[in-house]
Amino acid sequence: MKKRPLDIAVISDVHVGTYGCHADELLTYLNSITPKILILNGDIIDIWQFNKRYFPNHI
Repeated sequence: MKKRPLDIAVISDVHVGTYGCHADELLTYLNSITPKILILNGDIIDIWQFNKRYFPNHI
């Protein structure tokens, strides 16, 4: 797959560690782009809903 070049990509409110975070879709998107700058803009991990059981054992 050819990656789409971007000057800037902004990722916000991904809430990693929660069951509703859509991690597979996020990974697919990130694997499809080559940004010069990647900005992570808030709520990367939602500490109030964080669940260690979300992550596979091998991580």
